[in-house]
Amino acid sequence: MFSFFKSAPKISPGQATATDDRRSEPRVSSRSEILLLVETPQPLQVRARLIDQSASGFRAAHMYPALASGQLLRCRLDGAELTVRVIWNRILEEQMESGFRIERDPLPQVKTPD
Repeated sequence: MFSFFKSAPKISPGQATATDDRRSEPRVSSRSEILLLVETPQPLQVRARLIDQSASGFRAAHMYPALASGQLLRCRLDGAELTVRVIWNRILEEQMESGFRIERDPLPQVKTPD
């Protein structure tokens, strides 16, 4: 179960990694459904499927092509929420994939007029 990275994922001793993989942390597969909460340019909820995760980020598949590298947004699963930054996007045949980094500083709250 996806836990918003309370601890680093564990890798089996015999698990191999690709030689061209430049990731600094190991990734583990995950198949949880998550909700991406986009606040700009307008508030929007995007359903996504978690593909894999590490201690500092994750990759997710979704159908929202307007995410931009560097964009801050919130991510929610089972009531837990955290701020993430879009690092990269990839267009596939029928969906988008994006890489997200978990931000340690909270996203500023958007104030709405009364």
